Amino acid sequence: MPLLEVLVSRERPLSQEEKEALKAEAEVLFQEVLGTPKGRLRVFVWEEAPHEGAQPPR
Repeated sequence: MPLLEVLVSRERPLSQEEKEALKAEAEVLFQEVLGTPKGRLRVFVWEEAPHEGAQPPR
């Protein structure tokens, strides 16, 4: 069973809707690329606050 871990580091946490959308899109991608059957991808979303002094993405 494929497993995808996502680490999100930003000022505000992901909403439940954002997490569900991320998981749904990841499932589609894994189906297309790896042939993973629907419902077989395990997705874990880990969240942390940005580190002090970290530069924002450009």
